[in-house]
Amino acid sequence: MTSDQYRDDGCVAAPELSGVAVIAAADGEIDEPTRAHLQVCPYCATRVRQMRQMQTRLRRQFYRLFCPTTDLLVDYCQGLLDPYQRTVITHHLATCSCCASEVALMESIEPVSDMVAPRAGVFFALRHTR
Repeated sequence: MTSDQYRDDGCVAAPELSGVAVIAAADGEIDEPTRAHLQVCPYCATRVRQMRQMQTRLRRQFYRLFCPTTDLLVDYCQGLLDPYQRTVITHHLATCSCCASEVALMESIEPVSDMVAPRAGVFFALRHTR
């Protein structure tokens, strides 16, 4: 029997979990009564699984919706932010693994100016090849 077959059957261990309880369980914030309910009720367990799947799709789609821009993260890495902005970004990085990964990547590479700064001779040679 697949989880979709339980969809129309409804909750088998009344009372059915509320929407808030389903969201909390999907977020991993589950209390013992909810855990026990999900172990015996395939319908509610399916609702929690579907909520997790939807949250995963939404995170993939909108993961940067409330995040600082990449330009702001670059400024953070270069130490160009004022103390307030730096504090806000530092707090955000503690709660957002996507931005924290982006900052870690930026901090792991050499500064762009050292890697791509043209030499005067190369620029001069390219300029006069037309």
